[in-house]
Amino acid sequence: MALLAGGCAIDQKSEVATYRKVIDDNRPAGVTVTPGQVVTLTEALSLANQNTENLSVQGETYLQALIDKDVAFAAFLPTVNLAPTYTVANSNNPSYGPQTNRPVVPAEGQINLFNGFRDYHSLKAADATIEQKKQLVLDLQQTILLDVAQAYYQTLTDEQSIDVLTNSLVLQRANLDNIKAQQQVGTASPLVVAQAESEVAQTLVSLSQSRADVRNDRAMLAYLVDAPIEENPLRDDFQPPASVEAVRPLELEAEAGRQDLLAANAAMKAARENVEVAFGQYYPTLTANLNYILYEEGASGAAGLFSVNLPIFTAGVINADVRTAWSEFRQAALTQAQLRRQIDQLVETAYTNYILAQTQLNELEVEVKAAHDAYYYAEAQYKAGTEIYLNVLTAQNTLLTTQLQLTTVQFNTKTAYFTLLRAMGRMNLTSGLSARRPTQEEAIRRLATQPATQPIYGQ
Repeated sequence: MALLAGGCAIDQKSEVATYRKVIDDNRPAGVTVTPGQVVTLTEALSLANQNTENLSVQGETYLQALIDKDVAFAAFLPTVNLAPTYTVANSNNPSYGPQTNRPVVPAEGQINLFNGFRDYHSLKAADATIEQKKQLVLDLQQTILLDVAQAYYQTLTDEQSIDVLTNSLVLQRANLDNIKAQQQVGTASPLVVAQAESEVAQTLVSLSQSRADVRNDRAMLAYLVDAPIEENPLRDDFQPPASVEAVRPLELEAEAGRQDLLAANAAMKAARENVEVAFGQYYPTLTANLNYILYEEGASGAAGLFSVNLPIFTAGVINADVRTAWSEFRQAALTQAQLRRQIDQLVETAYTNYILAQTQLNELEVEVKAAHDAYYYAEAQYKAGTEIYLNVLTAQNTLLTTQLQLTTVQFNTKTAYFTLLRAMGRMNLTSGLSARRPTQEEAIRRLATQPATQPIYGQ
């Protein structure tokens, strides 16, 4: 009984550590954040990786797949049971004799000697399912990290907008005070004053909206990383590369290493093994049974029995199981083929968006400089009396608009790069830069070992 009790004890920490090894990938200890501490993008990603419940939930499915393999392996091993009985017989009829007590302590053992190869294929299917669940954990990790990066940069974008609007508001109020002073001496009309006041009010409205957006962004970011960082300052510590290679090598890399496609490949392999499991029901089974009497009053000994079962007529049940297994395999193959095409489309779209964001960023940098010069000259000409104030306001609005656009595109460029990394399956805790990328030749070799994109029909 003591041995049985010890065997029933489950080490919960060890169970959790099993899937945390997959999630953490032997990375350093977790990140902690204190009030007022600057939080970088890498730290935000690490917080999400260690705290997000969804990732642990998916990790539990990986652990359950490992347990299912243990169950499948147990079919190869014998089972031994101790089944003691104690029989009391008492009759009022003298012809049956007095009361009898009969204790019996038998040990019963059983082992499957042949099961139509079903145990073997079940074990291989369990291995494939383990790989599928592992890759799904890593795929979910990629999605979570991308969500954190997007929320992080959205927060920085709106905070930068506040800075731009605040600086513009200071300038606009200074101009308004100057125009009011000019009105007092008769050199500025009431229309100019009203126009300047309108611009100040409009900027205040935009500033209030940006502040509300930042509060919402902070709340979302704190939720995603599961840490109280609503008031912590953020500092971007990532710079995307100036250029990326052509799109086709990136598609090959995604096809060779993206986690959800690897999971689909494993699911197809598991479905194929399940076909063999279902077909194995046509084969006979051979079982060995052994009973040994440990204790019985007046008797002892052992008895062995071999039993064979050959299905002759099953009313079409086995045939239906085989047809279902083939159907599930075709489903898995079609899903894998569609996913591969979808990944190519996602990579191409992400690549196009990143190139577009880089182009827009370069053009906006030139546009902001030009808008700044235009505003400077318009203000100088107005002070010289050769320009009306409406042109100054127009130049000022253009400068503010381009500055806000530049701020948005700067962070959109980084978000677009992370989206491209996610499409290739390379989004990780170090901003997608630490993992060595396979060469094009390596990617092609890995693709050659993967299942075909088209389903295989027939038996």
